[in-house]
Amino acid sequence: MFYGVPPASSFPLEMKSDHFIIHYGMRNPYGGKGRGCEGVRDNTLVLTYLEALERLYDIMTEEPWSRPPPIVDVGKRTHVFAHDSGAYTADDPFADTSPEWLGRNVPFIVLPCRSDETTTQAELQRAAAEAVHEGTHVFNYTNRPYDSLTSRNWEWFDEAFAVFMETMVVAGNPDYIRFLMNWVDMPEVPLDHPSAKYLAGMFVRYLSKRLGNRWVNDVWVKSVEREDPLEAMQRLLPGGMTLVSPDPTVQDLFASGYCMDPYFLWDHESKGLATDVFARYGERAISESCVLRPGGKPWTVKREVLDHLACRYYRIYFKGNISQVTITLMMRNVGTAGPLKAEAAIVTAERRRKDLRTLQPVPTPQPGQNHQLSTTLDNLVADDVDHLVLVVANCGKRRDREDDRAHDDAIEFNLEVSS
Repeated sequence: MFYGVPPASSFPLEMKSDHFIIHYGMRNPYGGKGRGCEGVRDNTLVLTYLEALERLYDIMTEEPWSRPPPIVDVGKRTHVFAHDSGAYTADDPFADTSPEWLGRNVPFIVLPCRSDETTTQAELQRAAAEAVHEGTHVFNYTNRPYDSLTSRNWEWFDEAFAVFMETMVVAGNPDYIRFLMNWVDMPEVPLDHPSAKYLAGMFVRYLSKRLGNRWVNDVWVKSVEREDPLEAMQRLLPGGMTLVSPDPTVQDLFASGYCMDPYFLWDHESKGLATDVFARYGERAISESCVLRPGGKPWTVKREVLDHLACRYYRIYFKGNISQVTITLMMRNVGTAGPLKAEAAIVTAERRRKDLRTLQPVPTPQPGQNHQLSTTLDNLVADDVDHLVLVVANCGKRRDREDDRAHDDAIEFNLEVSS
């Protein structure tokens, strides 16, 4: 989507830093026309924007990011407009109608000139976060200009990377948490879904913890033109590592890592540790839970569905003396293989992970019709078990598009858990 340059008449004032220039107007100027909803209250907001942008610039041009300066026009600065709108970054395909200093294919930033946050502190925290976020897009633009068709597949990773940089540049600023309510509540939404592109900042954060900031940056700057983000990630992984795989013998970074680890948001030994997110929103949402009793009927979940690059969590509690549990997953109508991976783990009374098991393929009565995975956890000690968690992840990477039958969405499965 193209966002144009706001009208030049809205910005009678300028404030410059080494690498940025902000164009703005005052709501209540000392002299001249008041700008009303198109003006800033005072210069505090503008100064906050400039400070955050310059901090980002320093970080992005130094190790481990080592980015070159962004594309700028003759003034050698990135232009920023404080306007009555949401924050966005764009370039101008209609440069002939724009101010003479803003040329074609030069990225610019628009940031809000006012805020409805309930406190000044919250307003300025959000301002700093939004400046860093949009400034990151300006740096990323160099590698993926908006007019390139190959850039479309990178939009979700561009937003995810920008959210991640908020946590790096303005550390301690909690504003990024505003994006994560649905990340907690809706783990079944695909990683690259248009509605989840900000949520995917948690995926970048996870990869950074596992592989380091330099590797995360390399995905952006060392990708080749026709690669999508997942292809670039896989190519750049250290030898022996796999990004996404339904193979139960492979500990991939997506299903075995990013889907399992964030269930333990509170555990300091987990790479999914996010105490700030946990304190605000609590645990990630489960799809269903059950209570098993000795001699009771198996618990079943029928006709569940899961889209690509997403997961579901299931909890299994015990009532009485249960020493063994068998978990079986059956994919429907996927032939002899499927994109789902399922892993189970004991959650101890201290809420720590123990005895991770990956469900393994089992023979089916009708080969070619369904695909079953199963595992048995035995020697369970009731005093040491709070519950079992089962994580079902869809490792498919092909989203559903119109007239596309070869996609990995809406994979249907049944579950059975017995003691």
